[in-house]
Amino acid sequence: MKKHILITRPLHDIPTSYLHFISGELKQEINSVGEYTVVDLERENAVREKFEKAIDSMNPRLIILHGHGTYDSIAGQNYEIILDKENVAKLESKIIYAVVCDSSQELGDFAIEKGKAEAYIGYEANYMVVIDPERSTTPQKDKNFLPFKQAYTTFVLSLLSGFKIFECMERTKRQIRDLIREYGVRGIKDKYGDASLIRFALYWNLFFFKAHGKLEATL
Repeated sequence: MKKHILITRPLHDIPTSYLHFISGELKQEINSVGEYTVVDLERENAVREKFEKAIDSMNPRLIILHGHGTYDSIAGQNYEIILDKENVAKLESKIIYAVVCDSSQELGDFAIEKGKAEAYIGYEANYMVVIDPERSTTPQKDKNFLPFKQAYTTFVLSLLSGFKIFECMERTKRQIRDLIREYGVRGIKDKYGDASLIRFALYWNLFFFKAHGKLEATL
């Protein structure tokens, strides 16, 4: 029997448009393999009621959350809170990757201790990316966003390939360090200053990338 992966994909501002883009590519790649069934809560479906119903009915092993976050909540479409301490019990025995700001600071621990999630991976501060303002309506053409897309893809595909969570994190961190060095070299000829900003954002994400729970777990 196929395992289910639940993905929330709000789309209502520039940050969510970039996350919507990379999660859409990820969805296509997962579907092409055929080993997992993707439950896609896109746009107006990325709301609390449908999020909770999808968990109850599909019992996903992995939940990937995109959007905006605070230290104790995660929002879906139009900033509607879909996950907080009131419904964290829905995460029992699941692996969560929250591609949002701040949630790993407090919600991560709460998801493990009170929600009985198996693992929670996220960021203890802002999740930072650098974009080209002239490409904000076409994320697929934004070269500034490429290194952040690479790090995201490395982590998720490592999970889907059967690596343990701590191994997925180490693979991702290793790639981020390589990208930081790469953009250091590019910075020599970078007249717009994008390379230095990208290096800073990559280092920031590297430092605040945290996991809670059973890091030996796999999908």
